[in-house]
Amino acid sequence: MCGLIGVSGTSDAAKEVFLGLMNLQHRGQDGAGILTLGGHGAGNFNIQKGSGLVENIFSERTFKGLRGQVAIGHTRYATIGRKDPNLLQPFLDYRAGIGLGHNGNIVNVYALRRELVDQGLPLPASESDSEMILRLIANHLLETAPKVNGGPEKLSRGDEPEATDRLFSAIEHCMNKVVGAYSVVGLDASGSLFGFRDPHGIRPLVLGTRIDQDGKPSYALASETIALRYLGYNDAQEIGPGEVVVIDAAGTVQRRELKRTSYSPCMFEWVYFARVESEIGGMPIYEARFQLGLILAQRLKDLSIEADVVVPVPETSRAAAIAIAEAMSLPFRELLIKNRYVQRTFILDGQEARQEAIRRKLFPIASEVAGKRVLVVDDSIVRGNTGSQIIDLLRQSGASEVILVSTCPPIKNACFYGIDFPSRTELVACDSTDEEIAGKLGADKVVFQTLEGLKSALKQESLCTGCLTGDYPTDVSQAQDFEARRLQDRQKTLRRS
Repeated sequence: MCGLIGVSGTSDAAKEVFLGLMNLQHRGQDGAGILTLGGHGAGNFNIQKGSGLVENIFSERTFKGLRGQVAIGHTRYATIGRKDPNLLQPFLDYRAGIGLGHNGNIVNVYALRRELVDQGLPLPASESDSEMILRLIANHLLETAPKVNGGPEKLSRGDEPEATDRLFSAIEHCMNKVVGAYSVVGLDASGSLFGFRDPHGIRPLVLGTRIDQDGKPSYALASETIALRYLGYNDAQEIGPGEVVVIDAAGTVQRRELKRTSYSPCMFEWVYFARVESEIGGMPIYEARFQLGLILAQRLKDLSIEADVVVPVPETSRAAAIAIAEAMSLPFRELLIKNRYVQRTFILDGQEARQEAIRRKLFPIASEVAGKRVLVVDDSIVRGNTGSQIIDLLRQSGASEVILVSTCPPIKNACFYGIDFPSRTELVACDSTDEEIAGKLGADKVVFQTLEGLKSALKQESLCTGCLTGDYPTDVSQAQDFEARRLQDRQKTLRRS
């Protein structure tokens, strides 16, 4: 899961991308990058990337070298290659005059690598599936580039009249090759900003418009509406499954649906990943989480669950916990205090790193917990690290009973689409009953949202629920290589620690 943003038509493109990335930092904390087009002559790309948080990578001096009216940015959450700086995005292909950033995962990336070898074509410089997307598009652009006086192919600088049509064709070629989840934001040497989404719409992407002081429009693409609205881009429109949008340097917008198969956005965006101020699929994240709480409250009542206090696990479960407390006429209390300087533990490398970060991240107010039946609300239970640590802390603080409630149904299967749980074996709910999960975590009881409750709360025509049901929207038969590589990365991380 990564954060994407691109802007076009403004003199401060790089600074706007920087501010947008700051509002997408929650989507990835391994590193970030900004790519612009500007300066002297066509095809003059400027790029800066670095490891760590966005605010530590870029400075005022940085922006002097990131000139231009079009820019894209990416903040990385590693699922392959861990913290390898060579995998930071955006990626850039100078030959074809194109660069891009990608959110998601390509399931058949290793099959595509073997196909390139069989065809005698050069491989991407890294094992990144994002760079594979770039290579497929770049190769097609080079293959279809016009000849110069019957001589060698002209490098794609995007200045020929049919450049936009060739870009659409190259993206369609890519869509026909890759299997998996992807939202992509990129730019080419002509100054066109483009974005597209996989045929199932698994990963989010939105387009915003802003009328500037000179009366001219500027445009932005982003993973979430919060980044657009912060920058003043309104009228956010979702890019549809299999849809491509291209905004050329003159501000002309073209949108084409190339390959729509279904509408199956990842349910985890509403449950956990997206910021509560955002909106995805026409559904505000806050409203979705509040509805998850109301539906779960009714389930708790049906199960005759009693408690003295409702406590959220900050931050993403707060709206649901408020709804549960109101519906059950129980006091809502913020009794797990978050250290704001610890990053999101779910997206850290390795089990030990996550457990240690959780100990530093949350601590209870013991005087308010002692002797009480505590109903703890979390957005989801994945590996069980957070849940078990919190339960231990509450027990040590004197809680008489701890009931752990999840606004998400049990996660029992791997994700192949951009969230880092590549194997069923690391999931606490895999092949376990609710009672067994409670035993593993040390809770008196564990209560999960139902699949029907989830769908009702999110109000989407369909969802990707592969990690819940094992029913994936794409073919995952080629996922073995992908899963094995991710597990190798996990083992390398553990050995280093």
